[in-house]
Amino acid sequence: MKNRVQLLRKTKHWTQTDLAARVGVNRQCIDAIEKGRFLPSITLAYNIAAALERYVYEVFPPQGPTPRPLPQSSGASHRVSHVASRESSHHSGGLK
Repeated sequence: MKNRVQLLRKTKHWTQTDLAARVGVNRQCIDAIEKGRFLPSITLAYNIAAALERYVYEVFPPQGPTPRPLPQSSGASHRVSHVASRESSHHSGGLK
């Protein structure tokens, strides 16, 4: 997993040992995270971000495609009414 731990750690002029002590792990763990060889738990990722005074997504940016925005409420109600009209026509067709 790509991350910005090393970059953000260096902006604070901290060693890996400094960051490790702040989040309660050993230096080798920080090294493995920075090199992308170890995926931290959610708790550890949160603690690293908090120590670096950043949001988790700033330290560990999303790797996949950008999520699509949720549909507008007017479009959602339109779809619901469309689905409801299909269901009612389906039911009336089955009763004949």
